[in-house]
Formats: sequence, structure tokens, C-alpha cells
Amino acid sequence: MTQVEAVEKFARSLAQNTVENLELRTNDFRLGDGFETSTNSVLSALLARQSALAVGLIESPPSWNGHIAPLILRSMIELLISVRWILIDPEQRSKEYISYGLGQEKLLTANYQKELEEGNADKRVELIVERNLDWIESQMFQMFVEVNLGSWTGMSVRKMCDEIGDPSLYKFSFAPFSACTHNSWNHVGKWNARLCENPMHKQHMVGFVADIWPIVDFVANACKYLELVIDAFDSHYGFNSELKKPRALFEEAVELFAEEWNSAASADEEE
Repeated sequence: MTQVEAVEKFARSLAQNTVENLELRTNDFRLGDGFETSTNSVLSALLARQSALAVGLIESPPSWNGHIAPLILRSMIELLISVRWILIDPEQRSKEYISYGLGQEKLLTANYQKELEEGNADKRVELIVERNLDWIESQMFQMFVEVNLGSWTGMSVRKMCDEIGDPSLYKFSFAPFSACTHNSWNHVGKWNARLCENPMHKQHMVGFVADIWPIVDFVANACKYLELVIDAFDSHYGFNSELKKPRALFEEAVELFAEEWNSAASADEEE
């Protein structure tokens, strides 16, 4: 087995487990009160979104580095915060979450319509407008959709973490990974800059791309943030399953992966 094959085997097992955990909770969805339409829709969809992000990272080994993985993990952390915040008042906050999204789509569609009226767009944009309006109307009459230009929660992510009782999630997870998302110097300076080798250049930095791969810890974080959403989902619905959750499977799979990776490396050295 080569190192590439070891990576593929490791990724495949984690991705399969992610899909199985999702399908177990969403196929033939009958959890909760059937009248909690907004709550059921939002929690089920957000679990699916978190699963998609996890699988996207897991199945893309070249992204297991500091350039790409933090972008996905930051999104997963924000989703986790949103789920926990929604669950403080599921019925009301699920409706607010949906309403805000519909409002954003309405605003985007209005901007497209303005471009059409001014002759700055073609028939493809007409199709986008038509499809967007159909999607909005399938959930709420457009005339009743409000557009909110602020945050859907009405507060900062830091305050949301305070409200869910986990300020550390903001300080040690959301904020650090946000540096990558916003291309801040405390990320770029580590991953895309090195000290110039010429002493006459006053120690300025030179752009480069740090080639450090694979960093499996990023995959471990994806499994962690996925499982935390699964736990919140299961706790809300009182759902139990004997299927291994992502972190448990990761702990097993990573040991085998390490053995196969090192074995393949040794075989390459002998050749």
C-alpha cells in the first residue's frame, strides 16, 4: 500500500461514517413534534450542511493544510454556534433563521431585477430571478418576507457564545480560524510569508506557500465539530443510536492510518 492509498482509505472510512450518521437521523424523518415544521426543517438541514462540510474536507486530502482547512472549519464552528443558539428557543429562533434567509434571497433578487430594468443583465439573470422567486414563494408569500440588513440573531458571534454558555468556543476556535477567512496577518504571516535571506533587505518578508501536509489534526477537528452538532441534535430529539459517531471512528481509523502511512514510507526508503 502506498501513502496515497493509505490516505484514501482513511478518508473513505470517515466520509462513509459521516453519511451513515446523517442518513440515520434524516431518512424517514419522524423525530419530534410533527407540527414543529420550522424547527425540524432547520435542525435537519443544518445537520446535513455540517455533514457536507465535513465530507468536503475529509474527501479532499490536498486541503488538509493551513491554507484551506481553516476556511471549512470556521464555517463548521459558526454552524455549531448557530445550532446551540437556536436550541435555546427552537421554535422562535428557527423561524427567525428561515425568515432572515428568505429576506436575503428577496434582496438579492430585487438587485437582479434592477439590473434587468437598467439593461445590464441578460436572459440568464431572468431565469435566476424566476427561480429565486419560486423558491421564496414556496415557503412564504413574497409580500410578507421582510428584509433584515443586519445580523439574523441581532448580536455578535461573541455574544452568541456567551449566551450558549461557551465563550471559549469563540476565543479558541471561531476567532483563530477567522484569521484565515479574513486573510489577516496572524494567518498570512505564518503560512504565506518567510524572512528574506538577504541581510541587506532589512528583514522584510517574502511571499511563499508553506507546504506542510497532511495535517490530520484538521480532520480531527472536522469530526469534532460535526459530532458536537450531532450531539445537540440528538439531545433535542432524545435520539439514541449504536452507530459510532465521528470522533470515535476517527480515533480508530487514525491509528491504522498512521501504521499504513509509516509502513509505506519505510517501503519507499528501502527501494
